[in-house]
Amino acid sequence: MTTLSEIAAFPIKALDPTELNRSGISSIGGLENDRTYALVDEDGNYINGKSTDRVHRLRTEYDLDDGTVILHTPQSRERRFDLEDDDDEFESWLSEYFEMSVSLEREAGGGLTDGAVYGGDVKTGPTLVSEATLREVASWFDGIDPEEMRLRLRPNLVVSDTPPFWEDRLVTGDGRRIQIGDITFAATEPIPRCIVPARHPHTGEQYEEFQRIFVENREATFPEWASEDVFDHFFTLTVGLSVLDGSEHALRVGDSVTILDK
Repeated sequence: MTTLSEIAAFPIKALDPTELNRSGISSIGGLENDRTYALVDEDGNYINGKSTDRVHRLRTEYDLDDGTVILHTPQSRERRFDLEDDDDEFESWLSEYFEMSVSLEREAGGGLTDGAVYGGDVKTGPTLVSEATLREVASWFDGIDPEEMRLRLRPNLVVSDTPPFWEDRLVTGDGRRIQIGDITFAATEPIPRCIVPARHPHTGEQYEEFQRIFVENREATFPEWASEDVFDHFFTLTVGLSVLDGSEHALRVGDSVTILDK
């Protein structure tokens, strides 16, 4: 039986995830505590792995109950900040680390999801991949295991007991409905990848020829049950979801996962 095996939220966009056993749904349809905050420069642009590899060397740990984050780098000691009350001090620390003016932006859970993932009336939602897909894709690269591939791809939800690329079934012309626990989702889009998966999640070191290796193998293993017309290119993996019903409920590790449209 297919089950939800992992839940990850990224409280600060572009920084480390926090692993969860349970997550509610925010008022706008994202995971609670997911991409609630973002770092922006003085021009209002996001600071992320696409703009600077310093992001990869910044470690974060969260206490979601008291709203704090602990940050450290290979060259600095740990610092704890309250995400609501320590704005000036937090932004000053970040500005010194990134060597630019940094401000903290806030939205409801999921509100700072990349625009490339969702469009039209759908603004946010969790992203999903299967364990089998992570194993398969990791096998294409020397020295990358499934856990590292998960950190490179940054999905919110991972499901178990499926064949590789099971999630591609969800992305047909109209998308398919999927039930996870008590919540019904619609699949929206396959997720196009950027430069970030090619970099080591903790060092920023570039994996040479990552995109070429990925695209060649993705095309060679593209499953017959998937609709190639939906994919703009083969540098694409994981699927975006939007909540249809049951947003008052929570997702839990161990929830059953069922495709409702066959």
